[in-house]
Amino acid sequence: MAKTVPLLQRLVEEGYFPDQKTAAAWVLGGKVYVNGQRARSGQRVDVQATLSVPELALRYASRGGYKLEGALQAFDVDVRGRVCIDAGASTGGFTDCLLQHGAGKVYAVDVGFGQLTGALRQNARVVNLERANISDESLLSLCPRPTLGTCDLSYLSLIKAVPYYDRILGGQGELLCLVKPLFETSDAEAGRTGKMPDDVYAPLLKDLVHTLEQDNALSVRGVAASPVTGSGGTVEFFLHIALGTTEHRRNLHQDIDQSVLRALTLLPKEKDNADV
Repeated sequence: MAKTVPLLQRLVEEGYFPDQKTAAAWVLGGKVYVNGQRARSGQRVDVQATLSVPELALRYASRGGYKLEGALQAFDVDVRGRVCIDAGASTGGFTDCLLQHGAGKVYAVDVGFGQLTGALRQNARVVNLERANISDESLLSLCPRPTLGTCDLSYLSLIKAVPYYDRILGGQGELLCLVKPLFETSDAEAGRTGKMPDDVYAPLLKDLVHTLEQDNALSVRGVAASPVTGSGGTVEFFLHIALGTTEHRRNLHQDIDQSVLRALTLLPKEKDNADV
């Protein structure tokens, strides 16, 4: 029997909408299609079913592409001609963004199966590495070796993930890491409710940067707020990391404070617009 999941769950997890409330409103409005047929409220769908929301007109495979686009602009990172690895690829929002910005090759890594969109599967510049974990030894022998890594991982702290990237990239290159605060905190209440007080973000980011630089030969060169919210309207951030060097380290406390302020004051507008 084919595996089915709630339609709203897929719509949120695959980046169409920031939360199930917004997704439900679009379904009720008759704007969501499953295998070409208008979706129904409360519908369950096959995990392989084709979803479409024509009115969204996304430029990338998912909303995640807009997150990475913001990071590329914030940190002035040029990906043209570069070999990249995108872990937590899912439907391919980050991968698509890298390609559209000129990447020469992208290794799309995900523990799941069948999630990468068809167009990306067929793209000659994409190596689809399904059912693979960022910790898999097979990623250490990628040829050509990536020089840029992007990270959109759930249920794994960057404190554990970054060393895996360091090994894959051979101790050099750079990373653009999406920080999901809920997966960086030890607060059980936050993990249960999916909500965090506004005043915990800056200390969390400062501790994260400190730990990453203390435990690894790298420099966190910058921090920026994601221009797009995560699932449930959660605020997220990006770290720009240079591997194999400590020369670019600097005090990022002011940048972190400004990024948190931007996230908390500007991103609610993004969420409100998504509810329209």
